[in-house]
Amino acid sequence: MTTTKGPPGGQTDPPAADHPAAQADGVSRCTQDPLLGLAVQRPARGVCVVTVDGELDAFTAPLLATYLREQLATTPTHLILDLQSLSFLGSTWLTCLLEARELAQQTTGSQLHLAGLVTRAVARPLQIT
Repeated sequence: MTTTKGPPGGQTDPPAADHPAAQADGVSRCTQDPLLGLAVQRPARGVCVVTVDGELDAFTAPLLATYLREQLATTPTHLILDLQSLSFLGSTWLTCLLEARELAQQTTGSQLHLAGLVTRAVARPLQIT
């Protein structure tokens, strides 16, 4: 697993027009829960950026886990998890992260990267862990 401090950059390829969450700005959004926002961008071939917004805790971590499994099923070379927009990061997200890392490495051959580790809400729980 690789960690980076800044959010990923680059151009976004628009999602397929028939994708139910396709947006005009090239970002697919998953809004299953009012406490957790999930969006995916594909800025380059083989790169999938999942942006997590809101609160990641025992209640919302399973939603993220499901979403990450769905994104890994597309077998990206790099799956980037951008945590910069999180306002709360509970300890239970760690299990979700470890499961995603294992799935990425053993099943799809993808590399999991963390980005957006600059806010206190994200940096402090990671330091403690």
